[in-house]
Amino acid sequence: MPTIPKTMRAAVTRGADDVRIEEVPLPAFEPGLVLVKVAACGICGTDLHILDGHMAPMWPPYYPFIQGHEWCGTVAAVGSACKTGLKAGDRVIMEPTIGCGLCQNCRQGSYHLCLETGKKGGGYKLLGHTADGAFSEYGVAPPTNLHKMPGSMTWEEAVITNQVVIALHALDKGRVEPADRVAILGPGLLGLSVLQLARAFGASRTYVTGRGYRLAIAKELGADVVIDVTKEDPVKVVMEDTGGRGADLVVECAGPPEAMKQAVGMARRGGRVVIEGINGGKEVPFVTDRIVLDEITLIGSRGSPNCYPRAIQLIADGRIATGKMLTHRFLLADFHEAIRMFKAREDGVMRVMITP
Repeated sequence: MPTIPKTMRAAVTRGADDVRIEEVPLPAFEPGLVLVKVAACGICGTDLHILDGHMAPMWPPYYPFIQGHEWCGTVAAVGSACKTGLKAGDRVIMEPTIGCGLCQNCRQGSYHLCLETGKKGGGYKLLGHTADGAFSEYGVAPPTNLHKMPGSMTWEEAVITNQVVIALHALDKGRVEPADRVAILGPGLLGLSVLQLARAFGASRTYVTGRGYRLAIAKELGADVVIDVTKEDPVKVVMEDTGGRGADLVVECAGPPEAMKQAVGMARRGGRVVIEGINGGKEVPFVTDRIVLDEITLIGSRGSPNCYPRAIQLIADGRIATGKMLTHRFLLADFHEAIRMFKAREDGVMRVMITP
């Protein structure tokens, strides 16, 4: 077993827009946790919101704080109380949501909606959001939150898994049926994951709305119709292409209120709309008569319960073109530059990976 140091380097968030690379103690290695030497951690759009400070004190609930929730690595040590088949040297992907395991939602498998959320000492944690994550050399997690990687899977694919699972849950909620016409609003990593999964699950025609260079990537990944929202009305384009019928399933992955209105507007009578985007608490003025009279099913979706094993297999089977999705790699020492580039969307950036 390799020697485990007492300290590690980490990107420590000390306040809004205040991140410092520091030498800190290793995370508390309790008997029920697994210590993982981090190989890579992706920067997510949520990380930018947390770093900005406007989501505190929900995310994070305290400072100093270590962000980072899209991580993978190699098992360094297994706690004495862990009942698991994991051993030192195993390569794993970390699932960030930890439910209390006792409430009604957790017992029904919806641990991402744990009823103890927000309660001190309630047992619910979201690593990288409410508890320290892994923009660092080491991280800890319960064994149930660590998923073994196939031998052929790369660290880059492992990082992308953490978005594919969210897309998979959205499609679990919205249902993709054979020959469905599926519209996706937002060509970010989540939208591109939804696109590829929808095609793999039998969608007959796909639409992606958005702007900029990411639309070209959506086209490369198989979108039948890409719609530049700065030049065209996406609702009009989808309706014309479907002969006035509309899309069977619409998945909103963008966030702005206007995109959410468009999502409802392009759904067919009896269609399904899954809302994934976060808009910062802004109100969305829907025409509810259409939702009622056309029986449009409006579904909220978040997280990725029970999705990691399936997503890992789909990626291992080559169903997701991860090479188009993870575009940049930075060392932990260059964390500030990585954040700057990701936020500015420079150089065709999609997902940025930090390696300690």
